[in-house]
Amino acid sequence: MQIKRKKLRRLKRRIKAWAARILVLTVMILMGVLCLRLGLWILKDPADLETMFEGARIVENAGEEKEGSPLIVLDAGHGGRDQGTSAGSILEKEINLSVVKRLAGILEDAGAAVLLTREDDTKVGLEDRANFANQKEAEFFVSIHCNYCEDDAGVIGLECYYRDGSTEGEALANQIVSRMEETEEISCRGTRIGDFRVLNKTEMPAVLVEIGYLSNQGERMKLADEAYQKLLTEKLAEGILAAASSEP
Repeated sequence: MQIKRKKLRRLKRRIKAWAARILVLTVMILMGVLCLRLGLWILKDPADLETMFEGARIVENAGEEKEGSPLIVLDAGHGGRDQGTSAGSILEKEINLSVVKRLAGILEDAGAAVLLTREDDTKVGLEDRANFANQKEAEFFVSIHCNYCEDDAGVIGLECYYRDGSTEGEALANQIVSRMEETEEISCRGTRIGDFRVLNKTEMPAVLVEIGYLSNQGERMKLADEAYQKLLTEKLAEGILAAASSEP
């Protein structure tokens, strides 16, 4: 009996030792695979990386740049596989694009030259959006988004963000918000400093406008409504044009 117990203990020790070896070997193999994949990704041709953003492209709208007019780049947030936030069948990427197209039409009618970072359901990289505006030497960059609050469905209101230290961006944000506050139909939560890549990478006055909260049922229905989008874009245009007219 004593011999059997000793044999059983030795067998258990061997099993534990082999299990530990297998675990170490498995971890080493996984680490090796990860390192190999990381190395291949670093060495990958940048042109091949574009396939990661299937369908991505920068699009200029049909209108020509008008000499002497302010050049404004409008950016519809998200797009393609990146749908942004959503609530039921209402997708942020679709509302953003609808608002941008309406806003572009109003600005063009007022004499501004407008370029779009996207005009259909495509995905565009964040730095690509900013680089496009920089290359075109735009006077203003306006990015449109929708907000979402998971903790409180009662939160509503437009928020206008600008990058820290940009006095011109802050002035643009203030002009937009002041126009929004002229009507009781639009809830407004004021201007804020935002650490967003499209703001940090742009070289001109830039704002990111969260036009409302899709997490709130009432505001969600308004954002999807054409009449409300018309009012919203009219006020956005007024703020942008006011900032443009005050530029030296």
